[in-house]
Amino acid sequence: MINLAGRRPIKDAYVLRKSQVGGTLKGFHFDPEMPTSLQAGLSLDLLSATEIDALPLRPRLIVRSPFGGTTEIPAVFGSLTMLIFLAPRIRNLLEGLEPGVHRFLPIDLHSTVEIAGRTEHGEHYILLPPPLVDCLVIAETDFTKGYGIEVWMRGNGGKGGGTLSSTEGKRCTLRRSEIEGRHLWRTKVGERFEYTCSDRFWEAVRDEVMIWAPRTRCILK
Repeated sequence: MINLAGRRPIKDAYVLRKSQVGGTLKGFHFDPEMPTSLQAGLSLDLLSATEIDALPLRPRLIVRSPFGGTTEIPAVFGSLTMLIFLAPRIRNLLEGLEPGVHRFLPIDLHSTVEIAGRTEHGEHYILLPPPLVDCLVIAETDFTKGYGIEVWMRGNGGKGGGTLSSTEGKRCTLRRSEIEGRHLWRTKVGERFEYTCSDRFWEAVRDEVMIWAPRTRCILK
């Protein structure tokens, strides 16, 4: 596999939001069953390596209905706040861009109704949470209630945090030194995080049907 990571420095970064183009996963279950507590632990990066190793090696993910909004299996589907599932081509792209950085759990994808003419869709992957990176320049970022560090500190009952503004044209500033060489990560925003990607990653996936879409183009400082 070609390693694309060193081709050129990152020029832009994008905070990712949910895209309706990627469809809505209306219901699914695992076989063997995976308790909701384990699913939450995976999505929030709360499980130890031992707990992850104890999971079934390749469980079946059974989708119970078509994806709302699309007639195919999206390349990236699930929920930005819970489990995220990837098609093999997206997993391979991430491995090419950032070898050994990301963690994946293989699954067999099935559906109880035909999607794109099939009920068996082959190997897919659960994406375990990407690296959490403290790269946000709070003093030069717009939040939902205003701009900069004073507004941010007033958020969340005075505990800091807050959420990034999703209004078009608002500013989000990241420290280049913390994200150089990265392509998919979670930007720390107080006690929360935002999925964020490099321009190189977005250029490679922008034509895919998936739940990710750029919400904000970030300034790199």
